[in-house]
Amino acid sequence: MFRKTIVLRLYVLLMSLAAIVRSTNAQSSTPSQPDVDPSAAKSGVRFTVETSSRLGTLTYLPEQWGELQLRLENSADTARSLLCTSYFGDNTSLQFGRQLWLPARSKLTLSHPVLFPKVEQAQDHAINVHSLLVETVKGNEVLIKNDSGQLRHDSSLRMTESPRNTGIVAGWESGDDLPQEVLDLVIASRVDQGLSNRTTPLDLQFLPGDETSLLYLDHIVVADNRLIDDEASLIAIRRWLHAGGRLWIMLDRTDPVILERLFGDEFRGHLVDRVGLTSFGIDRVPTLAAPDGERGPVVEHDVPVELAQIVMTGMKVWNTVNGWPVAMTKSFGEGRLLVTTLGARGWIKPTPPDEKKPVGPQSANLVSPYVPLSPMEDLSAYVLGKREPELIAPATQESFAQERISYKVPGWTLIVGTMCSFLALLLATAIWLWRTDRAEHFGWSASLLALLYGVILTGIGLTSRYGVPGTIASVQLVQALEGTEDVRTQGVISVYRPEGVDSLVRTTNGGKFWPRLASAEGSTRRMVTTDLKTFHWDGLPQAAGQQLYSNANSMSFVNRIEARATVDHQGIVGSYQGQPILMTDALLATRYGRIGVKLGSDDRFTASADNVLQADQYLDATFLGDEQDRRRRIFEDLFKNRSWKDYLDTPHLLLWMKDWDAGYEFGEGLVHNGNSLLAVPLQLTRPAGGTEVLIPSPLLSISTRRPPDGSTAAGFWDDKAKVWQERSGASVTWLSFQIPHDLLPLEATKARVEIKISGPSGRTEIMGIKGGASVSLKTVVNPIGAFSFEITDADLLTLSDQGELSLGISTGNLDLSDSSQGGHAQSSGSNMSSGGMKTANYWKIETFALQIWAKVPGRSEKD
Repeated sequence: MFRKTIVLRLYVLLMSLAAIVRSTNAQSSTPSQPDVDPSAAKSGVRFTVETSSRLGTLTYLPEQWGELQLRLENSADTARSLLCTSYFGDNTSLQFGRQLWLPARSKLTLSHPVLFPKVEQAQDHAINVHSLLVETVKGNEVLIKNDSGQLRHDSSLRMTESPRNTGIVAGWESGDDLPQEVLDLVIASRVDQGLSNRTTPLDLQFLPGDETSLLYLDHIVVADNRLIDDEASLIAIRRWLHAGGRLWIMLDRTDPVILERLFGDEFRGHLVDRVGLTSFGIDRVPTLAAPDGERGPVVEHDVPVELAQIVMTGMKVWNTVNGWPVAMTKSFGEGRLLVTTLGARGWIKPTPPDEKKPVGPQSANLVSPYVPLSPMEDLSAYVLGKREPELIAPATQESFAQERISYKVPGWTLIVGTMCSFLALLLATAIWLWRTDRAEHFGWSASLLALLYGVILTGIGLTSRYGVPGTIASVQLVQALEGTEDVRTQGVISVYRPEGVDSLVRTTNGGKFWPRLASAEGSTRRMVTTDLKTFHWDGLPQAAGQQLYSNANSMSFVNRIEARATVDHQGIVGSYQGQPILMTDALLATRYGRIGVKLGSDDRFTASADNVLQADQYLDATFLGDEQDRRRRIFEDLFKNRSWKDYLDTPHLLLWMKDWDAGYEFGEGLVHNGNSLLAVPLQLTRPAGGTEVLIPSPLLSISTRRPPDGSTAAGFWDDKAKVWQERSGASVTWLSFQIPHDLLPLEATKARVEIKISGPSGRTEIMGIKGGASVSLKTVVNPIGAFSFEITDADLLTLSDQGELSLGISTGNLDLSDSSQGGHAQSSGSNMSSGGMKTANYWKIETFALQIWAKVPGRSEKD
């Protein structure tokens, strides 16, 4: 009886302790709710959530980041420290807050980032937003009531599912209207692309200072000078553009200084004059299809249309007026930039009365009083296109991040094997006791064995749980923005903890930072913004095990991250400048190829022309360890992405580094295990006069050109996708290999051509230009693998004024019995099979690489 009483008391004591622990954990994981202050209704603070501007309803997009606009007024004589927190619909477990200080007798308008929820209906669905205003009084949190005495401040936001939203920055001062001609041009261009005629006027005095709050916009049109005096918003738009946005700047209404502040050293141009034109035509520049260009019809205007006469380099010119460029484009990171210098009225005309009207429930949103002229149709397709997805898919990033934390749960074979060993030993003990007539000892022997194996299993579990220290592992793509001090980071962070902790999760660089909230049901999680680009999570304990956080943010450095290089007799030599980092496995990459980079002392590097990598090679290494294999797989995923290839239009130095600090904090006691890819734009400089140089093939851009006889250009090189097309018949194409402009002028002295063809290609002939006519350089019949040859004839190596060297290639299944056909013969590309049926033999050029040896004109330093 005494023993039973002791056991019962111990059981009650243990249950009480367990209840206390559960209560404590529940209190620590759920944020405390503020008390209700009976006097809060007379607090003198008024609070509203702004849902519209003076030019219309604000745009909110489901499942996209945006800004919640807040307006507060303090009529009291004392300053207030407040927390404004909001949630959508009935989802009280996920809130977004803003910590602020409200001076006495003041009005305050501010905003903070939120992730808008998914809505059920597809078009213009209103969603309720509920806000609480919390004030700390004598150490206690109290709720401030609204004018009607309610503790909850309710508003309604209208959500839209409109694809490809366009924001317009124009007419922002009090009383100004949005310039009608700008609105007419943007609407006409959107309707021409099959989009709705709805736009988003960005007429607030201060635009978002964080690019995350601009993600709901696919396009931004800038038609005034407001950004010149708004540094934070200008930086946000620059980073938004680099991340894949589409930016349209109307220089007829803005100062070119906005381009200088947006793109820093990359802007090269100046304004000559501004004139008003009443009669003009918009001409197209020369192209392959129209080598002399195309004159546009002359249009008369009663009111002069302004033209900003500007000279700029480094941009592609699409159209001109009287010889002055009026439409120019440029890639910037993953985004697109359009610059127009002609007034909006010059690009549109009234919609013809006989034009077919759209029908359907949304037909009213697909009409415009104007239509774009033919040149603007091409431009609107370029700048109003859909944004590309992320360079590395989130699922891919997560898998690589998880691989970097090497812990594992004990396998079932280990557990089952241990239990089987226990049963076998127990059986052996029972048999031995039975045979020795000691069966009465089996009870305590079995209990002792059970205790022993319990200790063993516990040890296995503890070893698996605590054998790996708390670790923060990340896979990040870090991109330096050319010409500026900005750096963008995107990726996934994986945090492993043997035990859960209550450390705050915070960031000091803003951006997108989103935890997995599946385990947060029943608790309140609150993202609280405390300052520009600074926020933390309340009520988000870091649980034991592995947690994943997707992130994307930007930052600036005083020491700009950049890479500078030139060419010498072996290839590329240069240096890295900026943040000190530990660099490994470096590559120099363009969209035309990759070169292995050797890192030296003082952040110097070399990329030899002899170290150009094959198409399926991503690291300059013979044997790959686990770490390098992960990097190889990331590279393979990247280089298959067309957006990444477009991004490499500018040569980049790619560096792998560890322990990149993106500004996220998870508390103390974590081992850092980062794996970040840094992409740095490469700035080329011209070598000294008299220098002998070798230009590797990845530095030479390729484009189709007209044949020497002036006939129509054709072939099997795709200029847009920058790939070789598969063919079954004979084909001829002429190419221009462009030397980077920063290295010009040069005098070519030798060239080496390397070609690799897959499939039965028949006769292959390489041609050059000598004296304005085509000449044969090399002929190979059914080449197997790669073949190469050199060009040493100075007449064949003459570069154009733009630094281009032209070569032609003719290949296909040609009839070799007719030598008169030469390299230009055409055939059906089919062979007769044994059954008399024609079968096509497909072939494809895998590699067409050119290296150029050259001399820099001028006197050398030795002279």
